[in-house]
Amino acid sequence: MSLLKPAKKIWISPNGKYRVVGIQFPDELTATIFVDVEGRKHRLTYGSMRAHGKLPKYVVQACEQIKQELAVICNHCKSN
Repeated sequence: MSLLKPAKKIWISPNGKYRVVGIQFPDELTATIFVDVEGRKHRLTYGSMRAHGKLPKYVVQACEQIKQELAVICNHCKSN
């Protein structure tokens, strides 16, 4: 049983409209990325085709950056 806690990163857009949350669980290969949009009740899951068309380019870039950062963090934790 692994006692490693999930790694988490949060990014908030400069205008405050978008909030990106990335969570990497130790037993999963890729991070789960959610995007909260101000004024919406439901989160968008980054990676779904529906989300890609609705997000501005700078939010997509933030999602990709968080995904890469979490992959590096978790790969380092798993190797130690």
